[in-house]
Amino acid sequence: MKLSKLISHLFTHRKIPEIDINSIQFKSTLVRKGDVFIAIKGYNEDGHNYIKDSILNGAVAVIGEKDIKSLSVPYFQVKDSREALGQIAAIYYNHPSSVHNMIGITGTNGKTTTAYMVRHLLQSSQKSCSLISTVTNYINGMELIATATTPDALELQRILSLSSDEFAVMEVSSHGLDQKRVEGIHFDFGIFTNLSHEHLDYHHDLDQYFKIKSELFYRLKPQGEAIVNSSSPWGTKLIEKLRSDGIPVFTFGKSPNDTLQLHSYDGNSIINVSWQGERLDLKLNMPGIYNVQNALAAILVALRIGINFQSIKNSFETFTGVPGRFEVYKHSSGVTFIVDYAHTPDGLENFLKTVRTNHDKKLIHIFGFRGKKDLSKRKFMLQTSVFYSDEVILTIDDLNGVEKENMVSELYELSNRWGKGKTRIIVDRTKAIEYAWENASDEDYIVVTGKGPETYMEHFALPTETDEKTIKFLFAKQASHS
Repeated sequence: MKLSKLISHLFTHRKIPEIDINSIQFKSTLVRKGDVFIAIKGYNEDGHNYIKDSILNGAVAVIGEKDIKSLSVPYFQVKDSREALGQIAAIYYNHPSSVHNMIGITGTNGKTTTAYMVRHLLQSSQKSCSLISTVTNYINGMELIATATTPDALELQRILSLSSDEFAVMEVSSHGLDQKRVEGIHFDFGIFTNLSHEHLDYHHDLDQYFKIKSELFYRLKPQGEAIVNSSSPWGTKLIEKLRSDGIPVFTFGKSPNDTLQLHSYDGNSIINVSWQGERLDLKLNMPGIYNVQNALAAILVALRIGINFQSIKNSFETFTGVPGRFEVYKHSSGVTFIVDYAHTPDGLENFLKTVRTNHDKKLIHIFGFRGKKDLSKRKFMLQTSVFYSDEVILTIDDLNGVEKENMVSELYELSNRWGKGKTRIIVDRTKAIEYAWENASDEDYIVVTGKGPETYMEHFALPTETDEKTIKFLFAKQASHS
């Protein structure tokens, strides 16, 4: 591809040299001969400091935000390098979002579960569907390892260009929106699940967080539609905002005014909903009102696509859940483990409330906090755990560069202030799970939250790499000694 085709839309008053371009890079170490290097100022590194390295590696043109003179290759200054990267990547990969039916899902909680549900409903109706999610990516039926909730703009455009699937369902995080990772992508449907306390270390306050989340719905295609949870106060605010701006909105919730109305939920698995005068009972295989809301979002987008009510009902009967989301591991002794990704105050309360509602025996909760993440939520999460649990074991999550001693010190401080005598600290995550297992009685529930299916980033005592594998290791260890 010629450089002029790639960037002429950014520089309408400048003559662009007819240089052949091999690829686009924003990491100087990946630059090879014939590439364009886009310098991005990150949070830890500034790509502008690596421009000379990129040229030494073979870059034939450079794009950046700073006013730089006298480079040995053409340099083009832009206002926002991240925005430019997304736009240029879309051109380089021939605007892949235009050939797919794009479904973007945003919200604090429920993005992954809703994405898996939507994909399942589509595939059950013989519609091919790519998935880009926190847990994993599926393209053309093949699984690809996920590196972020929303991949960087270059990787995202590349993945979509590889897909021959009719639909593409993707989680769209607030970080992904703010960092312009979805620049150059336009959506047929935008789904809003909910909004609550999270990422305030990054967004500063909920109003700013909401504003960023709202941006997804201004990336809809001309005929695009918004699917919004009216049960969320922030959803109600979004509905008003979008409708005032002339964006088509379809809602789900308990109100007679909702496009898809929830009439009843039996607290276990059966919901009754109505759509265009037709009422239907559906069975869900994931408990909790929060999963009901995720299902409603998936159902409504499927209905808007044209899948009929009965097909949706049949599809949900074969939905087996999401890795690391309310995954249950029962042992013959009567002890039950549940692993869940819940890592926000709202998500944790919904999860623990669901477990407590369906279980009146002892509940043991194991969780920790991630280094360099939102500190303001920790008190509320511990208070929630103490309220619903009989015993709380605080442990280590990913340190992310924070000194272990500092994290452990904070755990003790939190425990002393808010633990109410229910809290125990076991620093090693695998040993925390082992302790709970060795001290559990028949019919106890042990819940482990915060990581879901994620691989451990720290080195722990047991030879395992996820919460699931730790549980299975302990089960196998006991079986071998029986």
